[in-house]
Amino acid sequence: MKHLIALALIACLAASATADDKPEAKKKRAGNRAAGAWMAQNLSKTLETVELTDEQKAKWNEAKTSFVAQMKELKDEGLTPELMKKRTEAQKAAREAGLKGKEMAAKLKEGFSEEEQALIAKQQKAAKALRVAVAGMLTPEQLAALPEQARKQMTSAKKGRKGKGKGKGKGKQKDDA
Repeated sequence: MKHLIALALIACLAASATADDKPEAKKKRAGNRAAGAWMAQNLSKTLETVELTDEQKAKWNEAKTSFVAQMKELKDEGLTPELMKKRTEAQKAAREAGLKGKEMAAKLKEGFSEEEQALIAKQQKAAKALRVAVAGMLTPEQLAALPEQARKQMTSAKKGRKGKGKGKGKGKQKDDA
């Protein structure tokens, strides 16, 4: 009887020990993701708060695939996660230093080659194009339902910067008389 109880106890302990052994979860690495897919995924999660029509869903999928394709091209051209991280850190340092506008832009260009600056500019242009496409397909009610940060990004992308920084303009006209 004692042997039977001992065997049952050993069997229970062995079963619980093997049940605790879970296979290790696959580690997520930035290199495993499709280029730019994480940006589109974040925007997709934001859009889940808004009910999209079938037509809007089709437009969203089209914009998303276009964006991911652009990001893949940029990745092939040499836009690496390390480069983006370096730029993000430089941007954070510039903000902490209190820099704004042209001073910040000049600071962000320091330490990057012309090719790297061009790649970053293309990435920013592609991200803005995605936001403009999404903002263009949403109704004012849907824009209002977005979280505040996303709403600010969408409305600023939709408005654009018409007429800003394009020159001095005509100014006052002098009378020749």
